[in-house]
Amino acid sequence: MEARLPVEIIDYEERYKPALEDISLPWLLEHDLLEPVDLEMLADPYRFVAGGGRVLLARLGQEIVGMVMVELQGGGQCELLKLGVKEAYRGRGVGEALMEAALQAARDAGQSRAVLTSNHKLRAALGLYEKLGFEYTAYSDKWFQLSDVRMERAL
Repeated sequence: MEARLPVEIIDYEERYKPALEDISLPWLLEHDLLEPVDLEMLADPYRFVAGGGRVLLARLGQEIVGMVMVELQGGGQCELLKLGVKEAYRGRGVGEALMEAALQAARDAGQSRAVLTSNHKLRAALGLYEKLGFEYTAYSDKWFQLSDVRMERAL
């Protein structure tokens, strides 16, 4: 593993909108996981912010190199969505920094539980989630048709 990058975690601003697709579309297409709902989420990131959630970005210098969305779902539960890091920056702590910031943002919003869904093909992401204390749970209420893994953890 290369040295951890000194990324700054910032909140989404409209000027960074092109970066959302630049980060998400390559990995979704690479693993054949792109669904219409993904495009809807990337087209309207403010829907998460409007509900009290956050869209967090990892910035290195002036470049946005990663992202994660935090959606508040009520009942003290939030969902972490769309974790992605540009390929050139993977394996250097960017995803972990984003996830740690997302978990803290959820705690700051008064959440007690974080959930996420993924796909078995995304081994590096699943390894990160395990490292951060997420555990596999039963999965039935699918929003993403191509996701086949559900994980959660207490905050």
